[in-house]
Amino acid sequence: MKIKSFIIILVSALFVNTGCSDYLDINDDPNKPTTAELSKVLTGAEYDIAMSFASGNYIGSSLPSYVFHLTSREVDNFGITASTASLGNSWLQSYTYGLKNTDAVITAAEEGDNLIYAGIGKLLKAYAFASIVDLWGDVPFSEFNIEGNYAPIADKSQDIYNSLFALIDEAIGNLNNEEAANLLRPAADDLIYNGDKAKWIRMGNTLKLKLLVQSRKAKGEITGWNEKLAALLTENNFMKVGEDFEFKHTKKDNPDERHPAYVDEYLGGQSTYYISPWIYETMSGLDLNVKNNPFVGITDPRIPYYWVNQIKADEDAQNTTDYRHGAFVSIFFASNSSSAGNDQRSTSSFIGIYPCGGKYDNGQGGKCDKNVGTGVAPEKMLQAYSVPFLLAELYLTGEVAGDAKAALENGIKRSITHVNTVSQNAKAEGVTVPTITEDATTAFIGRILAKYDAAANNEEKLRIVMTQKWIANFFNPVEAYNDIRRTGYPTLLDSSTDYAQSPYKNSKTPELGPIDIPLKGINAYPRAMWYPTSEVTRNPNITNSGRNLSTPIIFWDK
Repeated sequence: MKIKSFIIILVSALFVNTGCSDYLDINDDPNKPTTAELSKVLTGAEYDIAMSFASGNYIGSSLPSYVFHLTSREVDNFGITASTASLGNSWLQSYTYGLKNTDAVITAAEEGDNLIYAGIGKLLKAYAFASIVDLWGDVPFSEFNIEGNYAPIADKSQDIYNSLFALIDEAIGNLNNEEAANLLRPAADDLIYNGDKAKWIRMGNTLKLKLLVQSRKAKGEITGWNEKLAALLTENNFMKVGEDFEFKHTKKDNPDERHPAYVDEYLGGQSTYYISPWIYETMSGLDLNVKNNPFVGITDPRIPYYWVNQIKADEDAQNTTDYRHGAFVSIFFASNSSSAGNDQRSTSSFIGIYPCGGKYDNGQGGKCDKNVGTGVAPEKMLQAYSVPFLLAELYLTGEVAGDAKAALENGIKRSITHVNTVSQNAKAEGVTVPTITEDATTAFIGRILAKYDAAANNEEKLRIVMTQKWIANFFNPVEAYNDIRRTGYPTLLDSSTDYAQSPYKNSKTPELGPIDIPLKGINAYPRAMWYPTSEVTRNPNITNSGRNLSTPIIFWDK
């Protein structure tokens, strides 16, 4: 399917009443497609929702630096501002395209009694609004799609959450409705689950579980929080392995349907996505900077799938380095080193096959460019591996009784399974990419569980669980950002830190250190995003005046 060219036409047809289109004929109301056009609008809605929080031109290219998955030169030191393009693009993409398209699906589907479509539209809408609330807090909800209203009010974040629980229940009711006509049924036009009602229902239950866990510290502001959780756990119908809520990119390049981060890094002229030394040290079992790394001495088998080194340990770097350890070359968060701005495109470590369909690291080095990788990797939204991690958090915080250790084990297994699945789908023809074997998985998990058993209390065990979830959520920065604000884990760089350290000296030739990396004054951790300038200047009900990002803004952030 030629997604990008299709979307351009779709958006024009939905929101500009041109009178005719090869794809849609909306008649008098461009926001009410006829039932015959439902399949086209659903495809567009899924694409638009997925891209709203993606990398490339959207917040998925900036937010990873906030969760220490990546280091960014563009928004270093928590530097996303109200005028940052990726921030404004995500807001615009969500509201102008994604959410209006989901409403168009819902309206047309209900009018034609095609309730499978309606249920899918409502779940897409619930996911999108949950993400928007988790990033900004109070946002337009009840008035966002009223024709002629260009200044919708911002609803309270807790009120929106309560409405989303009702919307999810309504969606699942639509999907379960056996009396609906459903003369039109989604199939290939549903790019996520191919029209599988059971999978959508499990996605809805998983989304509800996520929102309940997210709001657990503010349960008094959610109507029937305890009852909702009890009913959900009794039903126990969540995403299964392989049922991830994600948008799958393809290797087509005209129009380009490859992962936007692959296009940026492997085809672009400069590097944007620098692997954070924080996740590098955590997964490598090091504690040079990650002083309280819970996994010291343990090497994570997912490393060669997450990133790829362009040089070998004994080879020279392109220029003097900021942070280097053997073949790994990157830049440190808030670095004030003279080497931090050096061009390292031909020798820095690149995002690999798992996050963007790039290259698998076979240890031999080699240039990362258009001649390697496929760009076939999904936009991760809500993953099956999140279920056991969410349950483990509930168990360890005393919300419900359960075996947190078994849930942790299951979460890591699911994460590794996802890495294997994505990597095998992404490998180029004729390229060998090994899987993480069952023996390697068992040995790795055994070492993690030994650390868990040795933890002094449930709080330390929660730190282990959440740090593993953070590793699994590589390239799902919205989820990682939520977890950090809710639990405080993983532990990030202390704001009082004046110097970091590089294991190697900052020379072009590999030379053992360590050496100090001077840091800028580290800014306070932002508890939410600024409202985009484009919205503030347009809507008098949205303002950044008095908005202090260093203090909790969203109702669940206690």
